[in-house]
Amino acid sequence: MIIHQPVADPTRLLGAWGRRPADRLASGLGAWLDDRFHLVRRPWVEGAWLSGVVVVPGGTWTLADLAGAGKFRKRNDHWYRWQPSTRSWVPWGAEEVAAGRLAGHRLERTLDAAGLPATVQPVLVTGSKTDVSWDEGQRPGVLVHRQDGAASLAALMTRDEVLTRFQVERITALLDPHQPLPRPGDPGPA
Repeated sequence: MIIHQPVADPTRLLGAWGRRPADRLASGLGAWLDDRFHLVRRPWVEGAWLSGVVVVPGGTWTLADLAGAGKFRKRNDHWYRWQPSTRSWVPWGAEEVAAGRLAGHRLERTLDAAGLPATVQPVLVTGSKTDVSWDEGQRPGVLVHRQDGAASLAALMTRDEVLTRFQVERITALLDPHQPLPRPGDPGPA
């Protein structure tokens, strides 16, 4: 997997690679995906930094973090967090879930405006001490994956081929301004 690191990423000043769940999952994907697959770490999309975007022949996937430890559950169209001290479910704002869904929507609008395939699968990456569940019919609107679930996510990403090599390169170039813009008919790197 080819990793693209934007130069202007402010998080580089705050800490090393691998501290956030999305970073850990993305580094694990590298063991399962070859150089046809691209990870753009922390791209700037519609005025916001996204945690990461994976662009593969199987589609475009945004990564968002749910770093908080604990148990979270969606039921009756509301989110709840398990409170161990009271042994009960308490209301939870689910800001991370909303941010993950919004990241996918932002990227869809950007790709659509650029005339590229605009289907994006948002992925919410959880920490190792996090459990996210939902009642039947209460889907969260994002694909939930643990940071140690790289093998299963890689299998989903490689299941179908919906993007051509040219489309993968164009989307990657859009997200990483340091990439040369491919042109139709270019043979690309050997």
